[in-house]
Amino acid sequence: MKSTFKIILGLFVGVFAFIGCSDSDDNTNLSYPLFSLSKDNITMGAEGGKESFVVQAMGGWSVVSAPDWLSVSPANGVGMATCEVSVQSTPQFILRSGNIRVRSGAMESIISVEQLGYDKAIVPKKEEIEIESLGKRGERFFEVDVVTNVNFDVNVAYDGADEGWVVLDADNKIEPSQSARPRTVKLRFEWSANVEPEERIARIQFVPTADEDKSAVTKEIVVLQKPSVKIEDSRAGDSIAMILAYELLGCDSEIWDTSERMNNWDGVTLWEVNDKDLPCDEAVGRVRSVLYRFFDTEESIPEQISHLKYLESFTLFSNNNAFLKNVELGSEICDLKYLKELVFFSCGIVTLSEDFVKLGETLEVLDLNANNIEEVPSFLNKENFPHLRVLDLGGMRRRSSVKDLTKKDEYPDGIGLNIKSGATGPSQLRNLFLWDNLEYLGFSVSYLEGQLPDFEVGKDGVVAYTQADVDAFGGDTIQWLADNNIPKILPKIKTLRLNLNFFTGDLPDWLLYHPNFMEWIPQSLVFPQEEGVDSEGNKPGFDNEPTDFEYYYAAFPLMRAKYEIKEEIEEED
Repeated sequence: MKSTFKIILGLFVGVFAFIGCSDSDDNTNLSYPLFSLSKDNITMGAEGGKESFVVQAMGGWSVVSAPDWLSVSPANGVGMATCEVSVQSTPQFILRSGNIRVRSGAMESIISVEQLGYDKAIVPKKEEIEIESLGKRGERFFEVDVVTNVNFDVNVAYDGADEGWVVLDADNKIEPSQSARPRTVKLRFEWSANVEPEERIARIQFVPTADEDKSAVTKEIVVLQKPSVKIEDSRAGDSIAMILAYELLGCDSEIWDTSERMNNWDGVTLWEVNDKDLPCDEAVGRVRSVLYRFFDTEESIPEQISHLKYLESFTLFSNNNAFLKNVELGSEICDLKYLKELVFFSCGIVTLSEDFVKLGETLEVLDLNANNIEEVPSFLNKENFPHLRVLDLGGMRRRSSVKDLTKKDEYPDGIGLNIKSGATGPSQLRNLFLWDNLEYLGFSVSYLEGQLPDFEVGKDGVVAYTQADVDAFGGDTIQWLADNNIPKILPKIKTLRLNLNFFTGDLPDWLLYHPNFMEWIPQSLVFPQEEGVDSEGNKPGFDNEPTDFEYYYAAFPLMRAKYEIKEEIEEED
């Protein structure tokens, strides 16, 4: 009895040892999945024929269903096997299709089989496709399979005036075939958002390219796009507009709980009854400002923002891979009548619509920091924007690592804002320094080069400081300016940022002796220039950069107490 028990126990140990080794070997040497088929599609001509596929399985498998006009052999087995599909000739005129279903245990795989009729044909598997009105960038597409035995081009026709919202993916090349054998062509189409409350219809048509194939049987695909939600001129309409814009921008996280009231949404403020600048009574409870951050788009501002009728401040912050983007801002928000502040930080913007001049009567802040603009728009001037106080054009570097501007032409997409300025003569920068109402002007960390503009009293409308300016500033504090006929440039400027560009030459007197010069923290935000060379091979830096501010205090003795005491306090802090 004991001997029998030992024998049985030994057998169990051996079996478990074998299973353990077998599992280890399988995990180490497994080179194919538990169950798979080598094909998912077979296309045949009208005459029929044979084609094979390979089954890979860890156990038994079987063909559980197939069209009655074909056969599969073998129809079942264990492990790996090669199966032959025999398709009968078709009596039909055009496409017929079916599925071969193969199952192994609880797993199932499908091979779709298409067979064209005896005539030449271009037949899509789907003849109608319905798409949503909106969708995030990267998700606005659909794919179709087209079975054909001729070469063809794609044409899209539209029912209605709105065109161009369905396009064949630019990377989707239709490769011509030299064979008359039927084939399945996979096509990917991209679509644009529908912002109107009406359905849109497009028709994808397939056109044979060869004259001898013009008689081919063709079927078109009808694309139906759902209407957008109608945005009413109301508080509820504001919330819908913001949510739709959020989706179109492709924001990467949920920032709003739509079950909460709008005044609890992060980055959103509403007009309140006691607000000083309330446009009108109807504005109470409507959106006053909105911020979108961390998004991913290559398109302009979503049209839905234009429905925020009483919007005063609009901010877009940080487009994904902004340095690679070429966003052209359209006129979507240019009819907003109460817009005072626009902030587009790191959005990949390359151009602004000239319609932005429509905002000139209200706009006070325009922040374009860290975009890809290469030229200052000509319409951006004090005549068109008389109320603008803040203008930030800094951080305009598509290529942040360029230190040698003699090689800037090696970058086909450009390097960013690269303007060569001169001490005299016209330049894109010169007019900006003549913008009298600006309180903040920023150019830091761009590719500006050449000399800072200098000015002469009596030219370009430039005037000198007068005794009235001296009295308004506080008595004789800046008397030196009036006595020495210094040009009155950027008289209201409180912050001027020029650092980390490629400027060379002299700092002009209007800058060195500006009444607010010390407020600019010039040793950090004006004087330091980039390491490297400009487009003429010159090392950036100012020739007359002061080593201290004694010259300034000599001209303005009363400033010494103010700023030296301020510096001492800052050092103690």
